[in-house]
Amino acid sequence: MYRDLELARLIHRWHADEDRTWRDIAALVISHLGLPHDAGQLAGRDLCLRAARLLGENPDAEPWA
Repeated sequence: MYRDLELARLIHRWHADEDRTWRDIAALVISHLGLPHDAGQLAGRDLCLRAARLLGENPDAEPWA
């Protein structure tokens, strides 16, 4: 669970503070986790939705929207 929250906080920072796109976030998560493949915009969107929910935030409100 801690690792999930840690990753959710990173995703939040990348999206909210650094204004990264969903595609950027997918690439950053893949790189951070050392995964061997590429993912696109929809994967990044799903990662943002999951991160927002794990952090108890509304994925349809700022800074997620």
